[in-house]
Amino acid sequence: MTADAPTVTVDALDAAIAAATGQLSQDEQRLAVAVYRLLASGAPASIPAAAAAAGLTEAAAARVLRTWPAVFWDVHDQVVGFWGLALAEMPPHRIRHAGTNLSAWCAWDPLFPALVIGDLQVATTDPVTGQAITYHTGHDGAITAASHPDAVLSFLRPDQPWDDDVITTFCHHVLHFTGPAAAEAWTAGHPGTFVLSLADAAGLARRHAARFLGTETA
Repeated sequence: MTADAPTVTVDALDAAIAAATGQLSQDEQRLAVAVYRLLASGAPASIPAAAAAAGLTEAAAARVLRTWPAVFWDVHDQVVGFWGLALAEMPPHRIRHAGTNLSAWCAWDPLFPALVIGDLQVATTDPVTGQAITYHTGHDGAITAASHPDAVLSFLRPDQPWDDDVITTFCHHVLHFTGPAAAEAWTAGHPGTFVLSLADAAGLARRHAARFLGTETA
C-alpha cells in the first residue's frame, strides 16, 4: 500500500463482502452451515446428508448447491470444498478440527468457519520470512495461543474485482504474516493489497458469519 492510499475500514470491507456474496435465505443458511459441519468431520458432504441436516428435500438442496459458486465436487457428486474450507491440502493454510486435518483457501478463511464448526487449530506460513504462524480460534471468534501476537494479514482492497472465481481473484491476495513489517514488504509489491490486523480480520469474520450464515442463531 502506498503512503497516499486511503485507509480501508472494516465497515468498507464488510460492505464490499456483503455486496459480493449477497444474502442467503434461512433455508440456504441452514444448508451452508450443514455443509460446513459435514466437511469438518473430514469426509465429503453428500447431498442427502446435507439436505437432512438442513431440513430440506434432496431436490431442493441439490438445486441450491448447484447454483452456488465456489463449491467443489468429487467424482461421486459430493462436496469436497466449500466457501473457504477444503478436504484437500491447500498449502500453506492448514486447519485441524477435533483431530481432523483440513485446509483453508486463504489466511482469512479459518476465522468464519470456526464460528460454525467450533475450535480450530490453524497453521500457516509467512511468505516473506518463511516462519510458521499458529493460533487457535473457535465458536466465539476469539484468537488464542497465537505464536505471533503481532501477526497481520494482507487483504484485497474493495475497489479491486471480487468475483465467483474467488480463489484467483481474492484468496491469492490474502496471506498471513508474522508482523506488519513482513506484510508491508509483500503488499508493496502487490498493488491493490493492504495490511489488516488479525483483530480486525476476526471482527470482519464475525460480521460476515452473522449476516451471511446466521451464526448468531445457528
